[in-house]
Amino acid sequence: MGHYDVVVVGAGHAGCEAALAAARLGASAALVTINLSEIGKMPCNPAIGGPGKSQLVREVDALGGEMARLTDRSMLNVRLLNTSKGKAMQVRRAQTDRFLYARLWKKTLEETDGLDLIEGMVEGVPVEGGRVAGVVLREGLFLAARTVVLTPGTFLDGRVVVGRLAYPGGRSGEPPSVGLAASLRALGLRTGRLNTGTTPRVHRASLDVSSLERQDTSRIPLSFSFWDEPIVLANDFPVYVTRTTEETHRIVRENLAESPNYNGLVGGESPRHCPTLESKVVRFPERTSHRVYLEPEGRETAEVYLQGIYTAFPPEIQERIVHSVPGLEGARIERYGYDIEYDYVDPRQLEASLEVKEIEGLFLAGQINGTTGYEEAAAQGLLAGINAAQRVRGEEPLVLSRTQAFAGVLVDDLVTKGVTEPYRMLPSRAEHRITLREGNADLRLGGIGHAIGLLSKARHEKVLERRRSIERILEALRERRASPGDPLNQRLIERGSSPLLANGASLYEILRRPEIRLADLVPGDDVPEDVASEVEIEVKYSGCLAQHSREIERLVRLENRLIPGDLDYTVLANLSTEGRELLGRARPRSLGQAARVPGVPQADLSMLAIHLRRLGA
Repeated sequence: MGHYDVVVVGAGHAGCEAALAAARLGASAALVTINLSEIGKMPCNPAIGGPGKSQLVREVDALGGEMARLTDRSMLNVRLLNTSKGKAMQVRRAQTDRFLYARLWKKTLEETDGLDLIEGMVEGVPVEGGRVAGVVLREGLFLAARTVVLTPGTFLDGRVVVGRLAYPGGRSGEPPSVGLAASLRALGLRTGRLNTGTTPRVHRASLDVSSLERQDTSRIPLSFSFWDEPIVLANDFPVYVTRTTEETHRIVRENLAESPNYNGLVGGESPRHCPTLESKVVRFPERTSHRVYLEPEGRETAEVYLQGIYTAFPPEIQERIVHSVPGLEGARIERYGYDIEYDYVDPRQLEASLEVKEIEGLFLAGQINGTTGYEEAAAQGLLAGINAAQRVRGEEPLVLSRTQAFAGVLVDDLVTKGVTEPYRMLPSRAEHRITLREGNADLRLGGIGHAIGLLSKARHEKVLERRRSIERILEALRERRASPGDPLNQRLIERGSSPLLANGASLYEILRRPEIRLADLVPGDDVPEDVASEVEIEVKYSGCLAQHSREIERLVRLENRLIPGDLDYTVLANLSTEGRELLGRARPRSLGQAARVPGVPQADLSMLAIHLRRLGA
């Protein structure tokens, strides 16, 4: 049919970001999906952000991706989480209108120059001489391509399961991608099975929320994108919170044989950090209740998502479970929850660029790599799309390190450690999470996005000006000192802070006090909130950030100790048999990555470092 620089398969969050990035970087691109009406669909809960995930969204935005901006345009309710903790730990989470969000994605892609949208089912990925040649569609079309990005989500040999019923499907009501799954296995790629689920959806008018906890939208202006003006939303779509009951748990326990997660009908590993209701009841028998969030799905729909009741029980049992929860006694279920079991490709077969090691030009992103979550998919999709375009240009791929971004942690975990269950990005996975804040993603990555060509000059200048403003204020705080006779001393006392001693203190030292805000020290100054917030974090967390800086320098040294790609581990006699086998299979690109390969003994790493010194690496 045609010849493209980049063909992207699948139009979920990974595919949308990949196709958009490739086209914006000047590559001729095509996005192929089973149903053009389902572009950008949110099949699970209609929420973006939260701990670990908000950082990814902001990083995608800083690099020039689109998820944050479309979230801002479709938000129904947005809140700051972790407000009881310090500013460095606070993150955004938004409920979106999932129908508007999808329409915005489709419109954005349709209006992108150099990008074709094609409806069709991809059945195969021909490879010639170790290089990808394009994709073959069920409809008989062949799209030649220099690079291919596969983002099939949960469609690879997908199977929908409800109770004891199982049928082929990529999502409820949509066909699975069987031919593509077989094609990947025929190429020699190692695959496995994973499982994820969704919840019942109920009609809003059938709920009684009069006695439930209400979570209103933030009264503080918020936005996900650094390039959008923060806003306060109308408080029309609150989230309500209820809890399961002992009766709920009794129904679950008495009917476990009807759950596909316990009767053997589902074999794939399910996400530990987003568990089914029945697994929570079984794993935590001492708990008498679990939280359930009633999340609105859109402005023009009455559907409400029951976050916390992930289940694939038969419909009649789902009815009993839902009706046992306060506020849901009369709920009318419009869609029943279900499980989806699907193939994934072992991500240890990928380079850090997300390109398959043994097949030049073939990139994988999203749930095909064993991840779960819209944000994880978007981050991978953006990087894969960038690197597919970089491959076409003959330029080096973009590889973010663990010290640069949550997205770097995500990819490094995947390609180094692999997965044993659907991978979810958690703050605890990032060793330097205070350094990698959602609020400084533009400062960390904006220059990279601009250098690649995705972030415009105007937006990059905005990043530079924000950095200059932060540095000017920090310098002024260090230079100015206050003495006991300074009027500032009285303000400190009024704030409940200790008065200044005879030798005084710099404003920088004073701001390190937990109870003091920047506005207490520079009243009247028109400092933007995003600048003030970063200044306070830099000062109040200065000790921790300095320690992180030292750790990062050490890690960078390890990452700079590159390992030759053709190193034969079998001839390194000083390494253990286990170490030679594990390193030979993982083929780490650096000593730092070698140190993260699971199971490699520390003694082997020391021997490897000595060998690299002898090679002059």
